[in-house]
Amino acid sequence: MLSFLRACLALGMPLVAFVAVAQPDTGPYPIDDGLAATVVGTPAKYKAELPQNLDFEVRSLKPLVERETPDTLRYARPLQYLRVTQDGPAPLAFVIAGTGASALSSKCIMLSSALYAAGYSVVCLPSPTSVIFMLGAAKYPVPGRMTTDVRDLYKLMQVVRDDLDSETNVTGYALTGWSLGATEAAFIARHDVDAGVFNFSRVLLLNPAVDVWASVQRMDQLLAENLEGGIDGIPAFVARGLGGLKQLYSSGDPLRFNEDFLYRAYQTKSPQRGDIAAIVGLAFRLSLANMAFGADVITHSDVIVPENVELGPYDSLDPYIHRSFEMSFDNYFERLLAPYWNRDGRHVSREQLIAEADLRQIGSYLAANQDIGVFTSEDDPILSTDEITFLRTTFGERARIRPHGGHMGNLASANTVAALQQFFSRPAP
Repeated sequence: MLSFLRACLALGMPLVAFVAVAQPDTGPYPIDDGLAATVVGTPAKYKAELPQNLDFEVRSLKPLVERETPDTLRYARPLQYLRVTQDGPAPLAFVIAGTGASALSSKCIMLSSALYAAGYSVVCLPSPTSVIFMLGAAKYPVPGRMTTDVRDLYKLMQVVRDDLDSETNVTGYALTGWSLGATEAAFIARHDVDAGVFNFSRVLLLNPAVDVWASVQRMDQLLAENLEGGIDGIPAFVARGLGGLKQLYSSGDPLRFNEDFLYRAYQTKSPQRGDIAAIVGLAFRLSLANMAFGADVITHSDVIVPENVELGPYDSLDPYIHRSFEMSFDNYFERLLAPYWNRDGRHVSREQLIAEADLRQIGSYLAANQDIGVFTSEDDPILSTDEITFLRTTFGERARIRPHGGHMGNLASANTVAALQQFFSRPAP
């Protein structure tokens, strides 16, 4: 059951891969509940029409850092990124994946297709919170310190640039990312001002967290309030949800668990709102569990797996999965992240770790840079009203804040994709 949920949820929402349709409806996004929008995503008739059958290439890199790969994490080797390039001269856009996502996620495919259609070559990078990044690219493999995660991403971007084929003619650089990847993109843009490697012509933040640690606490709260029994309650939760949805099918119909199915469920009010909230919380928690387990095993932190236990490739992970899932973001911060940054001669305060992951730290830079924009929704569950106000005030006309869409629920819509392509295609100010 946990494997089923991990497959459905852990790599981000909506729950299924993107499929473009020929005749998108460009009307307003139809779901007026932020949590429901986060789970349902974009119904088929509202999706953008994008290029099909692009020549995507999955590239493998040598590790950027030398470390032993624990047997139980060998699935996360090698370090990979996704790219699609134009035949002629073109700018290159980097896409940074959201929490827990690899470079092969459906959102990477969708955003790469949208940017390719706008004339860009595109590279999608894994999130620093993914085990593949932790093993192959992270100098400090306990994700969550913004400054070091950003430096590691920036180094990976340079390696990827140097890995491009000689016939790929790059005329400039742009940057985007979603969710945590959007927040990281903002800090990367600021870092590039000093490092001077890319000089990004455009940077677009898609549903960023403003205060990362405040956002993840909101996800913890969704789960705590709506999933009775924690991990032990998952089987009953799934059974109840599927039982409530069976009315949508006539006898003999196949089960197609996609955006249209979820939208139909939403329209019939089949799922309870508490169950929808639990799904959102589960998606974030399962990403966290994977990240926490990887960080603990790599650094021998003795929090999830006892330090004296050497897990083999065929050992049962059940007790450790249970412990990983029970770890909230607060637990991760207090038991893994903060202790890691206060050992081996390092001394970083709790307050500093929190402050470094807040966009308000670079608010003046974001306000002054006319090449940086933001797309989000007023009902995004990771944001507070004050944080929405910060984004609106800081970005001004460069902020596209829609009334509905949840957390990336409207990302694949025709209206959002058209606005994204317009942002990346507009002439420099």
